[in-house]
Formats: sequence, C-alpha cells, structure tokens
Amino acid sequence: MSEDSSFRPASPARRTAARAAQAGFSLIWLVPILALAVTLGLTWNAYSGRGELISVEFKDATGITPGQTTLKFREITVGEVESVRFTEDLRNVLVEIRVDKDVIPYIDADAEFWIVRPTVSAQGISRLDTVLSGVFIEGFWDSARGPEVKHFVGLDKPSLARLVGEGTLITLSSPGAKGLAEGAPVTFRGLEVGRMQNLRLSDTDESVLADVFIEAPHDQRLTTTSVFWDTSGFSVSLGSKGLSLNVASLSKLVQGGVAFTTLTTGGQKVPSGYVYRLQPDEETARTSLFGSAEEDVRLTMLIDNDISGLSTDADVLYEGLVVGRVTELGVDVDESRPEDEQVQQRVTFVVAPGRLGLQQGASHDDALRFLQERVAKGLRARVTSTGFLGTSLAIQLVEEPLMPPATLNIDQQPYPVMPSAPPEISDLGGSAEGLMQRIGSLNIEELLQSATNALDAITKVAASPDTQAVPKALRETLDEARSAAADVKAMTAELREANAAANLSRMLDEAASAAEAVKLAAAGAPEMIAKIDTAAGKVGEISFAEISAEAEGILSDLRAMLGSEDAEQLPRNLSDTLEAASGLLNDLRDGNAAGSLNEALGSAKVAADEVAAAAKTLPELSERFQRLAARAEATVATYGDSGAVNREARAMIVELSRAAAAFGSLARTIERNPQAFILGR
Repeated sequence: MSEDSSFRPASPARRTAARAAQAGFSLIWLVPILALAVTLGLTWNAYSGRGELISVEFKDATGITPGQTTLKFREITVGEVESVRFTEDLRNVLVEIRVDKDVIPYIDADAEFWIVRPTVSAQGISRLDTVLSGVFIEGFWDSARGPEVKHFVGLDKPSLARLVGEGTLITLSSPGAKGLAEGAPVTFRGLEVGRMQNLRLSDTDESVLADVFIEAPHDQRLTTTSVFWDTSGFSVSLGSKGLSLNVASLSKLVQGGVAFTTLTTGGQKVPSGYVYRLQPDEETARTSLFGSAEEDVRLTMLIDNDISGLSTDADVLYEGLVVGRVTELGVDVDESRPEDEQVQQRVTFVVAPGRLGLQQGASHDDALRFLQERVAKGLRARVTSTGFLGTSLAIQLVEEPLMPPATLNIDQQPYPVMPSAPPEISDLGGSAEGLMQRIGSLNIEELLQSATNALDAITKVAASPDTQAVPKALRETLDEARSAAADVKAMTAELREANAAANLSRMLDEAASAAEAVKLAAAGAPEMIAKIDTAAGKVGEISFAEISAEAEGILSDLRAMLGSEDAEQLPRNLSDTLEAASGLLNDLRDGNAAGSLNEALGSAKVAADEVAAAAKTLPELSERFQRLAARAEATVATYGDSGAVNREARAMIVELSRAAAAFGSLARTIERNPQAFILGR
C-alpha cells in the first residue's frame, strides 16, 4: 500500500480567482482592440466627411453612371453621383449627388445645375473632352453662404449666370428666328466679341428672344445708341440706288450670326438684361436707331379702306425719318356701327421715343403725351407708298390740320388708337397706262422716216470720194508731221552739242552789261555837255592872236636849234662818249674795282630813291602837258581848216602830244623801276 501510495500522482494546486485572472491576461489582446478602434475611427471619419446628399431633377440621365459621374464647379470635382432613379410621376429623372461638406454651405436656392455632353452644331463640336472622360454634371453658385436647399431642377442648357462679372448679358428681340442660333457669334467690326444662346419665345409670342453675352472689355461699347443686325445669309434689294446684293461670309451662311455697332456718341451705358431689337440688315440698322424695346410706344390705327401690300416690319415714318415699325396686322369690327358691321383693318405699330425728337432718356409716358398733343393739333396716321417703284407701303405720321378734330386716348386698351387719314398710294397701273398713252400718241412713222433720211444722208457722205480720200490725206499729214518732228529733234541735238544754250546765255549777259554801260554813259552825258559848254565859253575868252604868235616863235626857235652845228655834232659826240664808256668798262673789268663798284651801287641806290621821289611829280607834270595839248587843239579847231596858221598849229600840237606821251611813258617807267634811270635798263 505504501509503495502504491508513493507512486501515486500529486493532485494539482488550486489557485484563487484573482490569481487566475492575472495569469489569463496578455498584451497580445491589445492588437485587435487597437485595430478595432482604428477601424471605427476611419469609419466615423469617412462617414462624417463624406458630405451631404442633394437631388437634382433632369429630363433624362443620358451618360450618367452612379459612382462614376462627378459634379464639377469651375472644372474641379466637388461631388459624385450616388444613385439615379425616376420621380414619382416617371416624367423626369432624379439624380442624387453626394457633395463635399466644404462646398455644401454655398449651394443655396440660386444654385444651378446642367449636364455637360459633347454637342455637334454648325459652330463645330464642343466639349470633346467628355468623349473620353464621360459626361459630368456642372454646377454654378455664388460665393455667399445661404440657407441649404436639398432639391433642384436641372437646366437643359448651360447657365449664363456663370459669365456675370466677365462681361454684359443682353437680350435680342427679333420678329423671327432668322439669324438666331445657339452658339452663333456676335461680332463688332468683324471681331467676335460674344455668343448667342437660350433662344425662346417672348411672353406675348410676338417675337423671338435670344440671350447674348458680350465679353469684357468689348461690352463697354454697348450703349443705348447701339444697333444690332443680322449678318447671316444674303439679301437682294432694289431701291433708289439700284440693285444691291449683300453676301455674308460662308461661315455665317452656315452658322448664322449678328453684328453690332454704336452709331452716335452720348448714349448711356446699358445694364445687364437690356433688350435690343435685331434689324434685318446693316442699312436698316443704321437708318433705324431705336431704344430699348421696353420703352417703345405701341399704337393701333384702323383703316376703313381695303389696302393690300402692307406687311409686318413695314416702316413707320415721321418727318421723313423712320421712327418705328409695324408689328401686327389684323381685322376689327366697328362696334360703333352695329347695323352694317363695318370691318376695319387693324394695324399695330411701335414708335421709338428717341426718334420723335424728344430729349435723351424720354420715357414711354413722355412719348404718349407728346403724341397726344400732336394729335390734338392735327397729327394723323396714313398708309403711303414708298420704294423705287412705289410698290412698298409704310405708315406715315403727317400733319393734317384740315381733318376733323380727334384725340388720342392714352388709357385705351390694349393700345391707344391713332386717328387715321385717307391713304396716299401711288397707282402703278394708272401710271403705266398713262405712259403707254403718251407713247401711243407719238408719231412713230414720221420719226422712223426722219431716221431713215438721216441714215441715207450719212451713207452718201461716207461713200463720196472726198470722204474716202480723207484717211489718205490724214496719213500723209501725219507722215509730214513726223518728218518735221524728226528735223526739229535733230536741230535740237545739234544746238545741244554746240552748247548753244551756254553761248546764248553768255551773249545775253554781255548785252545786259553793254546796256548797263550805255545807261551809265547816258547818265553822265548831261554833265559832260555842261562841262563842254563851260570850256567853250572859256576858250572864247582866250586871245587866239597872242597864242598864234607865241606858237610861231616857238616853232622858229625849234628850227634854229635843230639846224645849228651843235645839233648836227650831237650824234657824233654821243658815239664817242659810248666808245669811251666801253673802254672804261673794260678797264674796270680788268682792274680790281669790286669794292668801288659796290660803293657806287650804294650811291646809285640812294640816287634811285631820290629819283623815285622826284618821279612822283612826273605824272602830274605829264597830265598838265596833256591838258595843255588838249586846250591848244580845241583852240586851233576854232580856226578854219584851210588857214596856214591852223596847219602849223595842228602840227605843233601833234608834236607836243607825242612829247607829252613820251614824257608820261618815261615817268611811269621811272616810277616803276627807278634804278633803270641809272643802270640803263
């Protein structure tokens, strides 16, 4: 038993509950706990940051896929489509979009949504990027926080509100949709400055409206004096200027478009939403300047006569200017005469206050009061003919003071009725009939006979030999003229080669100089004549007998001196003197006389200076000799040519003149070269 008990296993030790709990806890259990906490945190973060859900109602959901289609604002994704389902009436599609919580405070009642898809039109393909990325929903809202809205109605077209602040949004009003198209360009002087969209009918169904956004800074050119016209297609018109063909560019023929310009200065800047009227062409726009369509005055006139040819858009004229247009034509029954049920033609037209001569900014009521005053003074509306042939009709506002008094009830509905006057329509048929009658009254046979006679006379003149010889004579004349021209050309060339122009110019200069000299000589002639008279008077006082006796004595002395032996011996003595001088020079050359010669030259220089000083008086002495000879000659000239005294005196005077001339020549020589008197050369 003891052995069995010794090998028996011991019973396990028992632990208390606290010790068991301490023994069963491990740090490994923290891992799943932390993972669960992180998961719950991420789940809560994703749930709290997932944004809020809004619903947008569209007509269809083409291209929209839950979980893929996004919501964008300014090309940035701000939400995602979660589900797409029908509305309760199954007419529309309800798209639920989860929007970021940072953006949801700005999505208020003014928010707008539309689906962006690729579109193909005459203007081209737009939003081609959505072909690859898929369609998306674009939203637009402002930067102001507002009350949250959870349900919206989507737009069929992009909103124009997103463009506000980058230009000006205006509205064009046109009687029809001609020239209006989605995305059609708006140009200013050929430059695209905007686009057209959101075409729709007006509330009265009288016109088609289109929204036009003009980009900045071109929107600054929009004023109340701006005009718009259709530039699509082409037009042919026949007017006073003849046939006019206006063809736009090929692109505008396809996609349409409008243009605008500002005609005058002084217009006011227009607010957003201002309504302009679209004119059919540029000429009409430039001649028909209207203000806003909201300021136009609508009037009605009733016509008793049956008039055909008046159409909508016809002009309304006042003082020769276009002030409005016809908007509607209809019939009306004159209730004032129920017995005969008179049917009248009703014409509704609009008038622009700015074209009536009112001040700038005149309102609708101002124009009505003006028309009311003019109607009281005789203003009436009538149908008149216009155009090149008078076939077009228009409404004309004219003064008819002889018409019965009438008033304009400005409170009449729907529009005030303008009193009418009898129409003034030119009868084209009557005018043509009168023209044909005048043509028929002409004597055509006499005119034809006169024309035939004139043609016969012309034929005879043309067939005559003299007339046929005219071309030959004319040709010969032309040949002679060519020959003469050639001769003149050759002569001109010869004169040019001979420098005739320069010679002629020189001759003219010499002639001018001679004429000037003659003029100067003639100017001194009176004074010279006076001096001659004075000299003649003095000569008359001289005793010619004494002068003659003295002259005879002088001649006798000269003869005696020349006939003496000393005069005959003078040449022989001069020759001897020259021989002696020559011998003396030879002796001086052979001897050493250089120093003496230098001294002699110095003395000669002094003597030459003295001779030069004395020579200064020689010109005066020579001049006195010349005057004496001239006086003697004048004195002798008073005697007859046949007298002996005269002949002797003349001979003596000639000798004296020669002596005076020789003396003068000697004086000039000595004056120029005083040493020549000493050196002999």
